[in-house]
Amino acid sequence: MTLLSKSFLVLIAVGVTVFGQTPAPQTPVPGLSPTGPLLKSNPKISQPDFDAATAEVLAAGGEKAELVYAARIDAVERGSYDSLIVIYAKVTKTGKDHFAVILRAEQKFPLVFDKRDKPGRALKPGDKFLQIGLKQEEGKSPLLRLMAITNDKEKGPQKSNLDFQFNGTEFTLVSQSMMPLPK
Repeated sequence: MTLLSKSFLVLIAVGVTVFGQTPAPQTPVPGLSPTGPLLKSNPKISQPDFDAATAEVLAAGGEKAELVYAARIDAVERGSYDSLIVIYAKVTKTGKDHFAVILRAEQKFPLVFDKRDKPGRALKPGDKFLQIGLKQEEGKSPLLRLMAITNDKEKGPQKSNLDFQFNGTEFTLVSQSMMPLPK
């Protein structure tokens, strides 16, 4: 074995030792198991994204607001994953109101289903958040879909879909639809 190959093996061994070490434990978040998921609705969220989402909920919703969902997504440009969606709920007299915001490069973009709605809710009052979806479109920003359960007076519980798209300055509501819940 040459001196160069021995040096290379030593560097590999050192690299495995250094890079293979487990990271130092992070400060536990109250109410969460240090080894359990950071967020029940998205257990794969990173600690920095969870911290940013928690800070946004506290700043925008107050101490009684509840973080419902947060995820790193590519809501503006396909494959960039430079947006953090944060969905939180505030308790009201009639249930919970859900709010959503996209955090992107020191900017905040609220998702609002009705611009006339003074509080700026992402879902209609009383709706329950289910999940989000992204649909990539060629040459356009992706469609961001918020899905919720809503109660229709005639048809009963329905799945409500609200589609938002980034227009260069804000996320605007581009379409809405309702469908029966799967049985």
